Amino acid sequence: MAHTGDGADTDRVSEPLLVAAGMADLAYSGVGAALRRARSLLGRSDLDEMARDGRRELRQHGELALRRYAPMAESHMELLARRAASRPGRSDG
Repeated sequence: MAHTGDGADTDRVSEPLLVAAGMADLAYSGVGAALRRARSLLGRSDLDEMARDGRRELRQHGELALRRYAPMAESHMELLARRAASRPGRSDG
C-alpha cells in the first residue's frame, strides 16, 4: 500500500497516483465484466438478433449525440419566412 505523507507537497504528488490507480481498477473490473458477458453471449442462439439490436441502439445513440452537439441547419421554409418578415414595408393585416 502506498504511503501518503502529512505534508501538502506529498498530497499533491500522491493524488495523481491515487486517481490513476482508481482508473486502472475501474478499467480492470470493466474488462473482467465484459469478458464474463462475452462468455455468456457465445452460448446464445439469438446472437445475430442481439448484434442487430445493439447496432440499432448504437446508431440511435449516435443520432441523439449529433443532435445534441452538432449545429442544426435551418430549414429552407424557416429561412424564407424570416426573410419575408424582415422586409421593410410589409403589411401585417
